[in-house]
Amino acid sequence: MNKLPPKKNLKGFMMMEVIMALFIFALVATSFAQALNSLWRGTTFVKEELVVTQIMDSALHEALYLQRLEEGSTEVFIEERDIDIETAVVQLELENMDGNVLQQMWQVTIIARFEQEGIDQERIVRGWRYLPLYR
Repeated sequence: MNKLPPKKNLKGFMMMEVIMALFIFALVATSFAQALNSLWRGTTFVKEELVVTQIMDSALHEALYLQRLEEGSTEVFIEERDIDIETAVVQLELENMDGNVLQQMWQVTIIARFEQEGIDQERIVRGWRYLPLYR
């Protein structure tokens, strides 16, 4: 018959296992929390970028599809998003391949100024409209 050795040193060994398990758990939990925080910041950044893009797209479509375009610049401040939108309309003088001047050719530029993560940002989008195509 086999006899088991006396259990005099097993209590200290058990304590060391518990400490190691807690250390590993704390390490994994900290890494997981950092990953979630990084994911949250990235998601928030992308959502803010998407909102700015949608606002600029809406402003561009609104300006391009007006019945009558006039040269000039307008500025709108959107308080909910703290975004300043500038719309600049310029009449272009372009020639086609035959040398004919394209009258009523317009360029619409939308400039969005806003603050993101403490840094001033500026985004620009341009669109063109040839009025005879829309009548």
